[in-house]
Amino acid sequence: MNTRFIGVALGEGMWSEKCRACGSCIVGEYGGICPMTICAKSLLNGACGGSKNGKCEAGQDKDCAWVLIYNRLKKQNRLDALKGFVTAKDNSTQTHPGTYSNAAYLEPTVAGTEEKHAKQ
Repeated sequence: MNTRFIGVALGEGMWSEKCRACGSCIVGEYGGICPMTICAKSLLNGACGGSKNGKCEAGQDKDCAWVLIYNRLKKQNRLDALKGFVTAKDNSTQTHPGTYSNAAYLEPTVAGTEEKHAKQ
């Protein structure tokens, strides 16, 4: 099995993605909050400037990741962590939001079904 989603349950049938499993984790630098996942624009070096009252410009029901990061680092007395610069990451292999189609559902697996699919 390949992991396609790492998140937490918000309620029955509702999940919130917390990690993209990108392979180059920076969550420790940002107080346990991943800007790649939580920020609507996946910004690595600070907020975009479009947030208002701590909410993301992409949706007023979504908290701005960088406000969350700032508040967490402030509580940890680690605001100096925001003075650094993070280089861009190669996101070409990432699918976000993730979608996945199992190849078994796309290709016939029973002998003789190839002819049926070809005729249709």
